[in-house]
Amino acid sequence: MAVAGLLAQYMSIKSQLSYVQLQDTRWNNMATAMSKKLSEMEKYEEKWESQSETASENYVSDEKSVTLDGQTIKQKGMKGAGACISGWQLDVDQFAEKYASAKVKKFDPDKLEEYTDLDMEYSAMVAMYDTLLEELKAQADGTKQQLSTEAQDNHMLGGS
Repeated sequence: MAVAGLLAQYMSIKSQLSYVQLQDTRWNNMATAMSKKLSEMEKYEEKWESQSETASENYVSDEKSVTLDGQTIKQKGMKGAGACISGWQLDVDQFAEKYASAKVKKFDPDKLEEYTDLDMEYSAMVAMYDTLLEELKAQADGTKQQLSTEAQDNHMLGGS
């Protein structure tokens, strides 16, 4: 009987639909959480870059000194000659990096990269499950309509 086969097919699709809905919710939650982490890390990155710029600007000014981790850092004699931290000579990029890292301790470029990769992966999974969900819903609706028609044709449902 075609009705029994269609009913089995419909129940199978509904079972798949339940599983895919569960997975879709799971990946959506993971994607939302990762987007939040990524957004937070991007804010730290912006602050880090701003502090790095500030340090670069201060590096070339003979009149200014900068405090880094409680140490006052002064530029040696002439512009661009280097900052001295406990006897170390730093070029402008090293100085800016150390200064920004000391000011924005929560910024981690490795985590930013990891969060970006995971955000893309989670977004792809969400898109895949959303698409699969739509396909299964369409299959379920089609099978349900076909089942209804077949059952009516066999006088199993009300109607003639």
